[in-house]
This record gives sequence, structure tokens and C-alpha cells, in this order.
Amino acid sequence: MNKKEIEAVRRARVRRLFEEIPLEDRSENGVLLFYGWLYQHHPELLPKGWGDLYQHLKVDLSGLYK
Repeated sequence: MNKKEIEAVRRARVRRLFEEIPLEDRSENGVLLFYGWLYQHHPELLPKGWGDLYQHLKVDLSGLYK
């Protein structure tokens, strides 16, 4: 797999994990809590690169929270 495909798989897995959270908890605060959980349990799923990883995660999850 190339880098683009690897990134697509990572993003899809992160989105699936987030979708397991109850709807009422899918908020900006829920994204922050999810970020902390990912950091502790699956740091390999956090976005790679420079900058604010939390902001990158919010982009990954766009459309899934209010």
C-alpha cells in the first residue's frame, strides 16, 4: 500500500471507533475525550505529521459530531 492508502485506512478506522461512541457524546468535548483515549490506547491511529494533532483529528472526524 502507498502512503495515501495507508492514511485512508487509518482515517476509516478512527472514524469507525468514534462512531461507536453514543450519539449524545459525539460533540467537540467528545472529540477531546476521544483524542485522549486514542493517545493512551492507540497512538498509532493519531494523524501523522506536523502541527496540532487534535486539530487534525477534528478534521478526520468532520461530519460525525456537533
